[in-house]
Amino acid sequence: MAASELKQWVAAAAPTESSLEQLQHKYAGYCHALMPHLTDAKKIPVILYEFLATKSNTSEFIRFVDQVPQIKQLLQNKDYSSTVWVPSNTALQQLSNEVSDEDVLAFLQRHISPSFLPIYFLLTAPTIDTLFYPDRLNGTQRITVRPSLNGFRVNSQVTVIEQDHLVANGLVHVIDQVLPPRPTIAALLAALPSSEFDLFQSAVKQSEAIQNLLQDESRRGGTVFIPTNEAFRKLPEDVLTYLFSDEGAAYLQALLRYHVFANQSLYSNRLYDQDSAPEHFIQTPEATPDHTIPTPENQGDRLWRVLKGVRRFPLPTCLDGQHLTVAVTRCGGLISMMVNGIAIVTVQDGLASDGVCHVVDSVLFPPLQAEDAEVQPVLSVDDVKSRLA
Repeated sequence: MAASELKQWVAAAAPTESSLEQLQHKYAGYCHALMPHLTDAKKIPVILYEFLATKSNTSEFIRFVDQVPQIKQLLQNKDYSSTVWVPSNTALQQLSNEVSDEDVLAFLQRHISPSFLPIYFLLTAPTIDTLFYPDRLNGTQRITVRPSLNGFRVNSQVTVIEQDHLVANGLVHVIDQVLPPRPTIAALLAALPSSEFDLFQSAVKQSEAIQNLLQDESRRGGTVFIPTNEAFRKLPEDVLTYLFSDEGAAYLQALLRYHVFANQSLYSNRLYDQDSAPEHFIQTPEATPDHTIPTPENQGDRLWRVLKGVRRFPLPTCLDGQHLTVAVTRCGGLISMMVNGIAIVTVQDGLASDGVCHVVDSVLFPPLQAEDAEVQPVLSVDDVKSRLA
């Protein structure tokens, strides 16, 4: 992840409203503000391959497609819908002319989603899948698509410069940069700005258990909740001093393990579990066999379902026997995530090649056995010891 992209991700605060009513109210204004970005697309009677080959600013992409027969066949297949995130010819000039066949395949897979995804639908789906399956991820490599003042952004930094080119077997969105490979979780954590995250980074460097977990080749996916420096400073001064002392080192390592779970990747709108099929909790468009996009004239007849509600996910952490609960509240594309009823996820979906990271505004501690699901704040060193023993 480039430093500029990481900076933009950290700056992209997630909704902090925890009630469904608040999100519903905000979502109404959100959709109204984005209406100018929604185009009335008209279907072009050609297939994806032909459209991209003849379009003046996407012909370089086809040069890569021609090197990979299975991708070429996919874009020529009239019975399979794809959405292609096509870097413009100018963007592709950044790539070396000599790219291995394996790298070309991965490059193309990262730029194709295996479904029909017009911008209208992407207003409600903050992360979407692609055709690329990294070796250490228990699902496809996802990308983020979110609106900004300058249009729609992919992975925080890449801008959609042309959208909703509707063809016989899918859609084309032209983007102004190439989508690079995602970093590992370890690389993402190391690259976070130290001014905001150096306490967590320091703790990770001291934790042999976490280092081993992040480097474990057998791990498939994972999720890390990252407290900011301000989150640590919310703790009582004696607790913070103790955790970063030699005497408290073992408890600090236990605390870190409680912020991580392995082999399960929880995105804001998808959960991948190593032992089961991916759990879908995004909305899907109503049946659209002719691949039409709602317009002001037919939108009332072709409303796409907007998922609303709250779901709770009890997930096993890397601290033996301890779970944390993530409550996901959403209305359409606005999603609020809260951990253990006390920590708000302030930045969602830091995408990695081996999992996902989220920033939280409070340090997470396991509940005492007598407590309810919502964890009470830690007040003393003895409290820390009893929770992390």
